[in-house]
Amino acid sequence: MKYLRQFNEIGKDDIAVAGGKGANLGEMTRAGIPVPPGAVLTAEAYDHFIESNGVDPVKTENAALLRKVIINADIPSDVEQEIRDYYSQFGENSRVAVRSSATAEDLEDASFAGQQETYLNVIGVDELLKKVRECYASLWGDRAVSYRKNSGYDKQKVSLAVVIQEMIESEVSGVMFTSDPAGDKENVHINASYGLGEAVVSGIVSPDEFICNRNGEIIRAVTGSKEEEIIYSSEGKGTVRVAVPEERRKRNSLDKAQVQALVREGLKIEEHYGHPMDIEWAIKDDNIYILQARSITTIKENAAKVYTDKDFEGYPKVKPAKGAMRESVLFNLEKTPTPYFPLDHDFGGYVGEQKKVLFDQIGINFKGGMYPIDKDGISYQSSNKVRLTRNVFAIPKYLKLIGNIDHNISAADESLEGCRAEFEKEKRMDPGNVKAVGESLKRMRDLIGRTAYDRFLYALFPNAIESGKVTKVLKKIDKGLNSYDVLEGLSYVTADINREMKKLCEYINADPSMVETVMTADYKKICASYPELGSRLEDFIAQFGSKSDFNCYCFISQTWRENPDRFINTLRPMLKSGGEAVATKEEGEKKFADLMARVKTSLPEKKYKSFENRVRGLRHYHYIREATQYLWESEFEYCRQLLVKLSDMTGVSYEDMLFLFADELFEACEKNDLASKKDLIEARKSKRGFAEAYWDKCMKDALAGEGDSIKGIGASVGQVKGKVCIVHSPKEFCKLEKGDILVCTYTDPEWTPLFALAAGVVVDTGGTLSHAAIVAREYGIPAVLATGDATAKLKDNDTVLVNATDGTVTVLA
Repeated sequence: MKYLRQFNEIGKDDIAVAGGKGANLGEMTRAGIPVPPGAVLTAEAYDHFIESNGVDPVKTENAALLRKVIINADIPSDVEQEIRDYYSQFGENSRVAVRSSATAEDLEDASFAGQQETYLNVIGVDELLKKVRECYASLWGDRAVSYRKNSGYDKQKVSLAVVIQEMIESEVSGVMFTSDPAGDKENVHINASYGLGEAVVSGIVSPDEFICNRNGEIIRAVTGSKEEEIIYSSEGKGTVRVAVPEERRKRNSLDKAQVQALVREGLKIEEHYGHPMDIEWAIKDDNIYILQARSITTIKENAAKVYTDKDFEGYPKVKPAKGAMRESVLFNLEKTPTPYFPLDHDFGGYVGEQKKVLFDQIGINFKGGMYPIDKDGISYQSSNKVRLTRNVFAIPKYLKLIGNIDHNISAADESLEGCRAEFEKEKRMDPGNVKAVGESLKRMRDLIGRTAYDRFLYALFPNAIESGKVTKVLKKIDKGLNSYDVLEGLSYVTADINREMKKLCEYINADPSMVETVMTADYKKICASYPELGSRLEDFIAQFGSKSDFNCYCFISQTWRENPDRFINTLRPMLKSGGEAVATKEEGEKKFADLMARVKTSLPEKKYKSFENRVRGLRHYHYIREATQYLWESEFEYCRQLLVKLSDMTGVSYEDMLFLFADELFEACEKNDLASKKDLIEARKSKRGFAEAYWDKCMKDALAGEGDSIKGIGASVGQVKGKVCIVHSPKEFCKLEKGDILVCTYTDPEWTPLFALAAGVVVDTGGTLSHAAIVAREYGIPAVLATGDATAKLKDNDTVLVNATDGTVTVLA
């Protein structure tokens, strides 16, 4: 047949031919889903009908007149014959359903459900032909035209296919959402009522409602009033509404077994399509029939789309990380808890990529890079797979270089001073046009790369070597010591911030009313209420205001200067503790001097001199580590200012520009033509939800633990018992009380004041070199890091034992 295709000849990609409804019915039929048999009168038949009758819908502005012309027009003889031949297969006077299926219907981003007509219990071929014409006319109904216009499809060519399907005289029918659009997205939502499904779909009745988990177990059941049901007309064709007897209304229309069977069928359909579905179903003689299925489009209004494993097919799978690999993965995840936007990948991720550059220079090549990302802006977890190149022969040279402490100190200082001077020079340039802003951003990225590269070469890599040697010496004196103990009394950014915050807390705590204001009001109100405190806060932010929430993200992070309320959130936990855990510089210097004196008495003079030199190197490396991180946070802050300026100049939103890679942005600025990137931006924006879901899945798979046990890496020693307080972000810092066990996904320097309150720390990510590890050792509290999923397995107020010695967390109550 030319114009009629049976369901098993159609798939989901045939929307242009069969319309959304017809394509989905064909797709499900071919997948073995129980769909009543039928066929689709294709969109070509509609086009043939329109052309043969000389109708021009575009030029006919009067929709009512257009509908009248279509209803009274003749169906072309070749199309009519195919319809007659097909209907004869059902038998004379068989009952069929006739459903409109628009070629813009049931798309991923819009549901055109109910905008064209459906006719049930159609009997006889002449009646069928009449309903086909009425379906065609419904494409131009006022409601359908208005919906298409409001959905952005009014300028597209829209045709109509017609579904002709065997009728199911259902006893119970309804609608099922495989992801509850109004509640927990993991739940299945079913509406059910007696008779044909139109009663539920059209909202005639208040149906029974079942909220189920994905095993089909009923979480909540609400018995609807079900005042009426739609059944076949006693006169033959068509349907009628009849009252439902009270005793049936009081009963649920489905039993538990039927609910479970529906859920199973619905999840099969969801699995096949790879995303949540809106399904119309019917039950007759205890058999389930699927009448229609479309993508759920209302979830986007309330929550992110739910992705299934089928959506992730073709993307790299991540296996649970174990051993040293696990620590490496979790350390990286602490730095990048959310996937990069393309522009952030090329700026924020440029810091981490400098490690790859250095490794390449010594013959260690990380396949795919440190932060892999594809052309669609989908970030991947690094495979951590390496291959050796001929450059491995340079390793002895580099080992000698990074082992030269005097050279490293002088080179690091020179680089830091040079980068700071270059940054100040860049800020004075004040670019005045699009091209100049693009050039400034390009220079800033190069500066960020240099800041990070020299940091790794002259501080972090040498630190990794020297810290192991220093720890080895300290362990012989006291097993509880390690290289971080030699950092006491050092002046570096985080330590200086904590000391200055302690001074602020001492000032505030002297006035109870001031304490109450700081604990409850925002920054502006605090400054207005207490001008002297406001002046102190302004001085603090002038000195340390470039500290940010995510120091590995350039464009999505915020500094305290940009959002001072974030600083207030950080200050409050220390205000609770009074800053008692923060040692003064003098106290730290004394602890350091005492430790060095202890080591001196334990080592021969020559070995002590060597040890003392290594400690000198470690202390300076740590200073450089902190100073360069704060510098690139300041550089990031200026890059954000440049991007805001660029947005003002071009009219392209700040958020949209994040979807461009750096070279694409630079090219557009050079040509002053950001508008040419609009389609590329929109394409990547449409995939951002998937990018986040895939990243979350990768994290979940990489962090998968064994059963209910919580095990990670002991980042300090000792054990402590306490109540769990889960903190997800700085907004929740105030939840933590003194003596709580802080449980979180990640930490960074902004979280440091919480360690003064916490009795212990448990973190999903991180490693022995991460921020949480360093600060926990500094504050002398047990910490277990790289647990993978402690935030999922624990809940607020659980009593747990944190054993940092063996890296375990045990739930006691």
